[in-house]
Amino acid sequence: MSECQFTLNSFGHSDVGLVRNNNEDVFLQVSKNNFFALADGMGGHKAGEVAAQETVVYLSSCIEKMFSFHKKTPLDVIQIKDNLSHYIEHSNTRIYQLGKENDSYRGMGTTLCSLLFYENRLIRAHVGDSRIYLYRNNTLTQLTYDHTLQNKLIRQGRLEEAIKKGMRYKNVLTKAIGAYKSLTPEINLSVVKPNDLYLMCSDGLSDYVTDEEISCILDAEYTLKEKVLKLISRAKSKKSSDNITVLLTQVE
Repeated sequence: MSECQFTLNSFGHSDVGLVRNNNEDVFLQVSKNNFFALADGMGGHKAGEVAAQETVVYLSSCIEKMFSFHKKTPLDVIQIKDNLSHYIEHSNTRIYQLGKENDSYRGMGTTLCSLLFYENRLIRAHVGDSRIYLYRNNTLTQLTYDHTLQNKLIRQGRLEEAIKKGMRYKNVLTKAIGAYKSLTPEINLSVVKPNDLYLMCSDGLSDYVTDEEISCILDAEYTLKEKVLKLISRAKSKKSSDNITVLLTQVE
């Protein structure tokens, strides 16, 4: 069991949205280990759903085994961070192989973002364009950097050139679990403070709802469940064409 110095409350919900027939978003809350994950799958018929589900279940299983094995000799936070990175890399190999071995899964992949609370620290990981935000002291901060071609072009100063050439760059991922044979996830450590509110979401929310709108809902005197459902409702009111998944975790 993960030792956390705070009480955590969470609520998540996934909505198929206004356009899609199936939901390829998956989220997971494992309160016992203070682990929370969200994945947005992609691929052919139900393949994205398989990639997302396989990824979050596998990671949860690895974390459960890690804490069970080290029950009498607790790990330090750096070891846990390194282990999580290894688990995500191995998950990438599993999904990549599934896609190679099964024609109906060919080309499948998934984004991932996760939170693992340990002592007074947060180990957060992400791959792709699902996001993690922190709402602290009435200020919303995006903690993740989207792994997209658009961001890569911006960083290289080549976005205007791409626009002129008519290059397809929006919503093109440069990193995804299962897309390539090897993968290095983004993993960071931060200090947790009382009253922190962490938001994880798929791009069905973040592509349509502004930071100001998100802040307004998070700041209101709603329960976690009400905040999640209002965020999803706002995305749908703005004609989100994707699945919409939101997971909130409150530090008490």
